[in-house]
Amino acid sequence: MPHPALSPRRLAAAAGLALAGAGLLAGTVLASTGAAGVAADATSAAPVLASTVPAPPGGPVPRGFQPASMTFVSASEGWVLGTAPCAHKPCTSVLRTTDGGRSWVGIPAPRFPLAPASWLGGLHHLRFADPLDGFAFGSQLWVTHDGGASWRRVPMPGQIADLEASAGVAYAAVTDRHGTVTVYRSRARGGAWLPVPGLPAHVPGFAALGTITLHGTAGWVILGNRLYATQSGRAWVREPARCALGMASVGAYDTRRVTLLCVGDPAAGSALKVLYASGDGGAHFRRAGAPPISGDGFDLLAQPTPRHIFLATTSGASWLYVSGNGGRTWGQSLFIADGGAGWSDFGFTTSIQGAAIDGNLLSGSHMYMTWDAGRTWHAIRF
Repeated sequence: MPHPALSPRRLAAAAGLALAGAGLLAGTVLASTGAAGVAADATSAAPVLASTVPAPPGGPVPRGFQPASMTFVSASEGWVLGTAPCAHKPCTSVLRTTDGGRSWVGIPAPRFPLAPASWLGGLHHLRFADPLDGFAFGSQLWVTHDGGASWRRVPMPGQIADLEASAGVAYAAVTDRHGTVTVYRSRARGGAWLPVPGLPAHVPGFAALGTITLHGTAGWVILGNRLYATQSGRAWVREPARCALGMASVGAYDTRRVTLLCVGDPAAGSALKVLYASGDGGAHFRRAGAPPISGDGFDLLAQPTPRHIFLATTSGASWLYVSGNGGRTWGQSLFIADGGAGWSDFGFTTSIQGAAIDGNLLSGSHMYMTWDAGRTWHAIRF
């Protein structure tokens, strides 16, 4: 949930993160790891300020709400996509907070069902570019330009695997029926979705959360195990990064300091992982370290400070690993014995404030938040 627009990965993380709280900022303390190097950065969290942008009137949070995805445009204003039992389907729900998660209200939601799991049809994730412009995506794309008061479907040529927005521009990685990936972009406030000039189109392969990472006007896209980058959004170049393993995710602290995660050789719930770091936006990378091998899925980075890096990964359980020294050594920030349900969203909004959603609608889902840079995580009760 990065800052001016949490596209989860914009501000400090990684991916779309919506830090949410459920009526109470504090939930059940799940873990207190004291992981080495995970100290609260002096910048701390941004002040919680009420939004001055008109928003749709809110109603009650539906009973039995289960979260699926979250997004913040500041430390105070965010949304959560989910579902709850209802009499008339679809039961898709959206919640909004304007006080940093101290209170939540229900607002209108897209008239399209939530996907029971990531591999099934329906909506998977939610991203807002600013207080007015939002995107719910999965097998369809639904957009709002009035803060969620109304939603409409926008036709797209396939499944939207990843979507991020920053600096007034939204990017979407779309997998077509032939199994090829093309990245499209549009103005966040509305307009045509067109292939991004300078990026290859119809690339055979796989797209997921982590395909697109944005910070301001800068961006990084993984296509066909190749990394493409821009500093302005106008000109894209293929970076000389090389992964003997597969490229999985990019974390961006700012436009210059980025990390690249490579993952491969999965076996028995584990996989080799190698982290590379760049100080020039991706033009040059050096090996920074090797995260723990446990976990062989999801594999999403967040980099809330120059030296603090988080990795969300899953297998028969789900882990959040953290390094406080740029990737050289790692500790466990959070462990969830979820039977392999896995993470569905993860990211940081500030240097100390982060959130994750574990599970799916088939197994049940839960949100966890930290306000102390990953030292403790709290289970959020809606």
